[in-house]
Amino acid sequence: MTVGLLRGVEKSGHKGWTTVYCAICNKKLDLFVAYDTKDVFYCPTCVSKGRDAYFCSADARRLHYRCPYCGGELKPYFPLEETFRQQRP
Repeated sequence: MTVGLLRGVEKSGHKGWTTVYCAICNKKLDLFVAYDTKDVFYCPTCVSKGRDAYFCSADARRLHYRCPYCGGELKPYFPLEETFRQQRP
């Protein structure tokens, strides 16, 4: 099967690939929209271990930006602008 024949839920643009749920309140979070709104936070340690540790902005603030699972710092999902600022001289 070629990539051009993918349809339905297996298609790369399907919402199921970009939708996660908040670990505390189970709110639906869209990762593409989160780039503009900056309201999704995650724990890099837990996500690298395979745990879905995504949090909405309200719960991240309530947790004082600390992960309830490992105690690590919660980071915004797309911190691309900060990364580019640090690389430039």
